[in-house]
Amino acid sequence: MKKQQVSGTFPPAVVVSLVLAAASWAPSARAVPAPQPAYPVSGNALANVFLKPSAVSWGGSATGTVVLQQRTPTDKVVNGKLQKAKPVVVLLKSSNSLVKVPASVTMPKGGLSASFPVTISKPSTCSLGGVSTANAVITATYKDSRTASLQVGQSSGKPSRYTSKTIGIKPSAILGVSHDAHALILDGSDKCVQSLVAGDVVFFKKLGVLEVKNTMKVPSGALSQIKATSGGVAVAVSSASLTDFINEGTFQVFKSTLGEATQPSGPWAHGLEPNQPVSGDGEWKYKVSGTGSSYSFLAYKQNGGLQGSVSGKGEITKFGFNFLAVIHQAKLQQATFKVDTNGTLDVDWMAQTTGSGQGIGESRLRLPALHSGLVDSADDVPLLYQVYANLIFKPGFGEKAAAKGHFRVTYNGEGGIDGTTPLNEGLDAHTEIASTTSSAKAAHGAVVAVNAPKFALSLSTVSFLWALDARMPGALNSAGASLADSLQGQLGTYVKADLMPPTSQDLFKVRRALSVGWVTSVGYAGAGMLAMLPCQQYYQTFLTLGWMDKDMLGSISGSIPGKDGLTIFKKTKTTIIPLIKGCEPET
Repeated sequence: MKKQQVSGTFPPAVVVSLVLAAASWAPSARAVPAPQPAYPVSGNALANVFLKPSAVSWGGSATGTVVLQQRTPTDKVVNGKLQKAKPVVVLLKSSNSLVKVPASVTMPKGGLSASFPVTISKPSTCSLGGVSTANAVITATYKDSRTASLQVGQSSGKPSRYTSKTIGIKPSAILGVSHDAHALILDGSDKCVQSLVAGDVVFFKKLGVLEVKNTMKVPSGALSQIKATSGGVAVAVSSASLTDFINEGTFQVFKSTLGEATQPSGPWAHGLEPNQPVSGDGEWKYKVSGTGSSYSFLAYKQNGGLQGSVSGKGEITKFGFNFLAVIHQAKLQQATFKVDTNGTLDVDWMAQTTGSGQGIGESRLRLPALHSGLVDSADDVPLLYQVYANLIFKPGFGEKAAAKGHFRVTYNGEGGIDGTTPLNEGLDAHTEIASTTSSAKAAHGAVVAVNAPKFALSLSTVSFLWALDARMPGALNSAGASLADSLQGQLGTYVKADLMPPTSQDLFKVRRALSVGWVTSVGYAGAGMLAMLPCQQYYQTFLTLGWMDKDMLGSISGSIPGKDGLTIFKKTKTTIIPLIKGCEPET
């Protein structure tokens, strides 16, 4: 008897899906750019930047000098007319908010070098880092970039735990929080609040750390809105990274239980990370729930003549995680995130079409967090720990038909990521496949890919908002929020990256987070009721993926984690039902 070629008459989209079922989850290969010369082949460019002196005291000053490869053009008289040379402007930037340089310096005509002032402010007496040493990197750019380092302050022999720009503020100083959590109203009578300037990092014990983008005094006429009599300060904030506030030592969190946390609701939901793109797959309806040991989700979609659903119930039989960061001189030396991943996941799926050509098309869905909790570091900085599930569902039917199936995944081991290195400590997975019930007469198929459980640990304005809701809900008051909202325009505009809707390329990433998650992709291929043999083939791919957002980590010494993450574990398997001659796939 001739072997049945199950996929021979599949719609093209299904064939591609069955072969590349896990492609959407795995890190993508990127071309390595060709080496670039140190300077442009022709034309003038920046050659060097240097500082004198290269070490100064707090409150002191230095002089910077930029040097070009060639002298700048001069004015010329051509045919009796003066032609003025175009100015050459070198852009300047400082890595430390207390070390200030002008935005640019203009080179003299016919000149090879130009000087600029460097002024150093004294750290605030409210600084948790004190007045110990700090390092500032001055970057100069004209067609090319060059850097110079400035050592500030004198060493006391022992480096400070915190950076000099980290300002401790009492949580009780918070009088109001904008609905997007990017503007605060603080008590103006607090001397440390008065000292805040753009570039500082504000440290609220048990609530979080935030970067200061701008400050302004609250107009006296508006203070009555919050019943404040001693003045107020409005502060624009954004997410801070680890090295923004940690200068020296280790930063570690490891837990098997989590502190209670409830998702901020009402108008403060505007401060949460969006789950879907602006033009996302809005036809999905879903329901999620979870605890520290179990979770469930149900996603349902109806689009024209296509109905589909994917549901899952998971058990986490061993729970625990460990995050360790080693920081030296405000630069990350090592970052390790590991998670125990033992558990099971039962998945049921269904697809139904009412006519031909309606069952081909991929749907991608990022579900809200299934479970959330807060975990405190030794510094009393809370991080947000969450369990997620994401879905890719692609039914392929060329006719009116319906099908439903079930599979169970058992996974175990410990996995994680150490910077750019995957950590695999006994990871493994296997499935139990139930026979698919189908009314399709011809060859058909479906791909069900489930990214669950996915464990994420984040530090951002979002974790700050969660901590406020759980630990200081009085700060989330409508009067304070309205005042903070009204002053955001005067505080200035800046990119609120935490609130930007995800793109289709980064739909499943959690911003400013570390994550480890399982992906189970099952590609089902059925021969159909008219086939000589009732063959069903299941192409399974198991992945464990790890990812670190460099924006959460901050300034990194050495290799930077890739934006696409790492594959920690991968395994493939094919299941045939029934297991008889003629149903196995041809090789």
